Amino acid sequence: VHGIKINLKISEILKMGKTTNNASKQDQLQDRAVSRSFREKMARVPFPLLVLLIVLRVLFPNLVQTPYTIYFFTLFAYGIFSIVKMTWCLLSIRKWDREQQQETNKPHNYTAKHLVMIAIYKEPVEMLIETIETLRITTTAPRMTVVLAMEERDPDCRAKAEQVLAKYKPLNCFEDIVPTFHPGNIPGEHPGKNSNIAWGFNQVVNDNNKDKNGKPKHFDLAYVLDIDTQHQSDYFKRIEYIWAHETKENQQKCLFGCPIKFNRNHNQVAWTVRLVDTCWSASIISNLYPGSNAVVPISTYGASVELMKKTGGWDVDVFGIGDDFHFLLKSYFESNGDIRLHSVYVPASQLHVDAERFNMTGFWGDTYARFSQGVRHLWGTLEFSYIADQIRQRPHLLWKYQTWVVMLKVFEQSFFFLHSYIVSWCIMYGNTSILQIAFYTWTNAIWLSLTWLLFVFFVEGHWGRTYKKDEIFRLFGTILVFGPIISIIYNFIPLLYAQIHHLFSVEFKNWVVPTVIKKTPTKLEDKSKKAK
Repeated sequence: VHGIKINLKISEILKMGKTTNNASKQDQLQDRAVSRSFREKMARVPFPLLVLLIVLRVLFPNLVQTPYTIYFFTLFAYGIFSIVKMTWCLLSIRKWDREQQQETNKPHNYTAKHLVMIAIYKEPVEMLIETIETLRITTTAPRMTVVLAMEERDPDCRAKAEQVLAKYKPLNCFEDIVPTFHPGNIPGEHPGKNSNIAWGFNQVVNDNNKDKNGKPKHFDLAYVLDIDTQHQSDYFKRIEYIWAHETKENQQKCLFGCPIKFNRNHNQVAWTVRLVDTCWSASIISNLYPGSNAVVPISTYGASVELMKKTGGWDVDVFGIGDDFHFLLKSYFESNGDIRLHSVYVPASQLHVDAERFNMTGFWGDTYARFSQGVRHLWGTLEFSYIADQIRQRPHLLWKYQTWVVMLKVFEQSFFFLHSYIVSWCIMYGNTSILQIAFYTWTNAIWLSLTWLLFVFFVEGHWGRTYKKDEIFRLFGTILVFGPIISIIYNFIPLLYAQIHHLFSVEFKNWVVPTVIKKTPTKLEDKSKKAK
C-alpha cells in the first residue's frame, strides 16, 4: 500500500494474533485482580464508619451536633418518603394486578422457550417434586426446560435426580428436564445458590447442548427459583406477553421481578417469624410499582437469556452470595445501564423458615431460624463494595438517574437502618430524657405495625388470607409493644454482625455463610407438633 512492500508469512500473522489475545487476557486478569482488591477494601468500610460516628460524638460533641442533626433529618425524610411509597404500593397493587391481568389475558400465539433453574442443596426430594408439580400444570410446560441445579457436596443429589427423572421423563410434560451437579472443589468459587445456578446455566446454555434434531438448544427466557418457590401459570404467561411486546432489541434486556407471599406453613411457625416475613413481603412490593427504576428481585426472578449471557450471569465468589439483588446490579452495570425492568404482579408462594431446619423446636427455635436467615440476607451488605467498584470503573453512569436509584437501594441495605438508630442516639445522648428516647424508638414499632396491617388487609385480601380475624387484632397490639425488640433482633443485630464479620475476615475466599436448608413439614410432623 502506497509503495510499501509488505512480506509477512501467514504463520507470523497468526503469532501476532495469539500474542494480542494473550495480552488482552492478561489485561483482563489484571483488571479482575485490581477490582477484587478494591472490593475487599471497600467491604471493610461500613463498620469503621459506624464506629467513627460514635467516636466523633464522644470526642467532639459540640462540633458534630449540627452535622449529625442534618444527617438525621435527611435519613428521617428518606424514611418518611419510603413509608409513603410503600403505602401507595400496598394500596395500589390490586389495581395494577387487575390491569395487568386484563392486558396479558388477550389471545396470543407466542412460542417463547423457557428455562427454569431450581437451586437445590440437601432439601428433601418431596419438596422438589411439589415444586415441579406446580410447573407441570402451567400452560408453558411443553416449552419449558427444567434444570435441577444441584450441589455435589450433597451425597444424595444423584439419587434425588434419578427419582425425579424416573417420575417425569415418561410423562413428556416438559420439553426437557436436566440435572446438573456443581462440583464443590472449584478454586475461587464459593458454594451456594449463585454457584449452583451459574453451573447449571452454563451446562445447559451452550453450543454443545443439542436438541432432538441435532441443533443447539435455544432459550428465550430464564427463571431462577428456590426449591420451595411455587409459581402460578399466570406468572409465566404474563412474562411471556410482556417480553413478546418488546422490540427485538429490547427483548434482550428484560429483567422481571415479582412479589412473594409466605403462606404454606403459616400456622406452623412463631408469630415473630410471620410478622417479619410479612413486612419483608411488603418491602419487596414497594419496589414493584409501574415504571420502577429498581425492580429488586428477591429469591425468585426472570430475565431474558441474552441478558444473562451478555452480563456474564452470576458471580460465583463470596461477593455474589446475594444472587438476586447482585444479579440486578451486575446486569445494570455490565450493560452500562441499558436494561428493561418489569414488575409482574403474580405472587410467588414460599415457606417460612422454621425450627425444624435447624433440628430445633418451639418458639425460640423458630426465632433462631429466622435470625440465621436474616444474617444470610444481610450478608448482601457486600453490594456496597461491588457498587463502589462499578462506579470507579464506570463514572459516566453517575449522570443517569437510574444509577442513583440503584445506589439508594444499596444504601438502604448497608447503612440506612443502622445509621438511623446510631445517629439518633448520638444526637439525643446527654441532651434527652429516657422517655424521649423511648418515644423515638417506638415510632419504628408504629411504622412496623401499620405496614403489617396494610399488607394484611389490602394485599392478603386480594391474594388470599393467611391470618385469622381474631389473630389480626391480637398481633397488632403485640407488635406495638414488642416492635423495637423485634427490629433489633431481626435487623439491627444481623446487620451489625455482618458488617463486623466483613471487617475482620482475613481471607474472603475462606468465608463461610450460614446455609439454610429448607424442609417440607409432613403431616406426621404436623400431628406431633400439635400433640406437643
